[in-house]
Amino acid sequence: MQHKTQSGFSLIETLVAITILLVVIVGPLSITTTASRSSSFSSEQVTAFFLAQEGLELAQKSRDDLLVPYFPPANANPDPWADFTRTTNAGVYKNCYIKDLNGNTINNGAGCDLTINGDSTGTLTITNCGNAGACQLYLDTTTAHARTRYTHTSIGNTLTAFTRVITFEPVGADEVKITAKVTWRTGSIRQSQTVSTETRLFNMYGF
Repeated sequence: MQHKTQSGFSLIETLVAITILLVVIVGPLSITTTASRSSSFSSEQVTAFFLAQEGLELAQKSRDDLLVPYFPPANANPDPWADFTRTTNAGVYKNCYIKDLNGNTINNGAGCDLTINGDSTGTLTITNCGNAGACQLYLDTTTAHARTRYTHTSIGNTLTAFTRVITFEPVGADEVKITAKVTWRTGSIRQSQTVSTETRLFNMYGF
């Protein structure tokens, strides 16, 4: 009578083999996923910084658009610096100011956003951020020769994760502090990310 010997894997050996296989597969996948998320966050962070920097440049343009046409100043000309810094109803950029010259909070501290138009002179549109969702940015990928790809116009444009708020604060009679803050949320991260830039604008034309 012959006895046949059969060999094979035991249950423990099978489980060990499966564990090793999972480690080999899951490890690189986890690294790839983490790297992809990190790359995506870095890209968004760079975009947010440039959007914040653009906010400061648009604020400077808002001042220059008022002051430059009257430089050098003459007694017969109006006072464009007053137009730039006025926080009452007659102020051109009143919605951008979150404090008056006395340090009192105004406009509920909401601020504004500035976007440049595609017309021949590049005029600015002022958006009041006190309205819910008003300062959410949209990406325009269709307008030919657009001065900026980011806008507050939702029609025909793609909603982005970015919101930009620009605030003006007077610092004395001839100085205004400008802050541009961009916020966004990456993927499933609950906490919003923020990039903030700041500059000072002066009555450098002597009005």
